[in-house]
Amino acid sequence: MLVNDGKVELELVTEVNGRQWHLYGFSYETPDGKFSGYLHATSSEHASYMLEELKATAVLDGQIIEAGSF
Repeated sequence: MLVNDGKVELELVTEVNGRQWHLYGFSYETPDGKFSGYLHATSSEHASYMLEELKATAVLDGQIIEAGSF
């Protein structure tokens, strides 16, 4: 994750332990509207598994106010 002029920039592809992880987008709806987020995964199938884990285990860490800060 990079921060440039107050904007968060995500790598389209990153390498973890010699494997390429690609950026995938997801969307969700609440009474406040439709929103989106991103995650890195090794394949579409892996991304779907990660999204299921996210739905089951995600917790709010806090507002991001600057790079490396919650």
